[in-house]
This record gives sequence, structure tokens and C-alpha cells, in this order.
Amino acid sequence: MNTSLAITLAAGIATTAAFAEKPVDCSPIAARTQTTAERATVDPIELLKLVDKEVAAYPDCACEVVRAAIIGTNCDDAIVGYVVETAVRAAPEHMRLIAQCAIATAPDSLTRVQEVLSRLDPAAGKEGKSAKSAKGKGIEVKPAATPPNPLDIPRIEIPPIPPVIVPPPSTPTDFRRPPVEEEIPG
Repeated sequence: MNTSLAITLAAGIATTAAFAEKPVDCSPIAARTQTTAERATVDPIELLKLVDKEVAAYPDCACEVVRAAIIGTNCDDAIVGYVVETAVRAAPEHMRLIAQCAIATAPDSLTRVQEVLSRLDPAAGKEGKSAKSAKGKGIEVKPAATPPNPLDIPRIEIPPIPPVIVPPPSTPTDFRRPPVEEEIPG
């Protein structure tokens, strides 16, 4: 029984290993993208079509494709924004990775990449919800309270005086002890 179980388990592992995905070599994809990007000054639409096609076909190579496209265009700020937008639309699950690769390749285009992300990211800050909640629900983010100005005149608040309670007339109000009669020793 144990040997048949071991043989079945080994056969299952061998079959799974045969069908396991092999890692994609991204270097030829990046080389194609970079050669197209060098001609992007003449026709940037061709570059964006290639970025869309390559990132959609190989989403795991999105960083390399974006990096090659940006390097090939000599980090042109406008083209960086279009490349990031095209790559994010082709592989939205790799949005953060694409943005980080673009910023690492062309740090001067940080504001352009942030603009693109704010347009494309549905969880961006205008709604006031946090996308990083533990249960997937947004948490309302409140603005920070502004501290008071120390030069303003301090306000002195007097606490209210408690009301005087007058008991009704039928309530006995004489709570003195009755006088004790002393016994005279006798």
C-alpha cells in the first residue's frame, strides 16, 4: 500500500513538473521594445502599440518592457506618461510594479507617473477611502485637525452653575435630632 502511494505521488509530481510554466526570458522582448522606442520620436504610436502588445502577451515582463521603452526614448517626460498608461491598461494587476519601474528608470518624470496613476487607479485619494484595509473595505480617512493659533486670545469658559432644587412643601425639611431628655439620678 505504501509503495503504490509513493509511486502515484511521484508520478503526480513528475506530471506537474512537466506542465509547470517555464519562466519567460524577457531580454528579447525588451530588446524589441528598445529598438522600436529609439524610432519613437518619428512615430510614438508604433511604440505604444508594441508596449500594449508585449505587456498583454507577457505581463510578467511588464517592468522590462516599460524600462526598455523609456530608455529608448531618452526618458522623454510625455512619452513616459503614455508608456505607463498603455502598460497599465494592458496589465492592470501589475500597476504598482509598472509605476515603480518607470520611476526607477526616469526619476524626473515622477509627477507624470503619479498623474497617470491617479487617473487610472480607482482607489486613489479623492474619495477619502483607504484601499489597504484588512477586510478589503475602505476606511474613511479624515483630514488632520489644525492646531489652534497660539497668538489668539485664550477664551475663558465658566462652567454653568448647577440649578437650585427647591423641595416641594410636603417634604419634611427639619432633620434635627429631637432633644434627648436627661434622666436625673435620684
